[in-house]
Amino acid sequence: MNVLIIGAGKVGTSIAKYMAEKGHKVSVIEKDETVCEGFEKIKNVTLYCGDGCDPVILEKAGIKITDVVVAVTGDDEDNLVVAQLSKLQSNMPRVVSIINHPKNEWLFNKNWGVDAAESPTSIISRLIEKDIK
Repeated sequence: MNVLIIGAGKVGTSIAKYMAEKGHKVSVIEKDETVCEGFEKIKNVTLYCGDGCDPVILEKAGIKITDVVVAVTGDDEDNLVVAQLSKLQSNMPRVVSIINHPKNEWLFNKNWGVDAAESPTSIISRLIEKDIK
């Protein structure tokens, strides 16, 4: 499976390692040059330094043959732009996204190009609430 990850922070890098270990071909796009310079070499992972909201960068990274796009930037707006651009592709990859700010959860749905999304804040809040009861 071809996996395209947008965002090479802790979450993106961990997902890239995991998917590569499972034998998938992984591409990662990161716009922060400093993060790109510090990105460790991972077998079966190719890093592209550029803006994941840029259709040219997405195409360089293989969006046209990607099966799954994982949008895990720290910016909800960027994650939604990536989702929408992904759904414009003829291969219509599945889009999975992180939701950084719980107030934006209502946007992360199929109408905005997102097939699956979750907010870490909401997950932890539900776990705490469950433990309290």
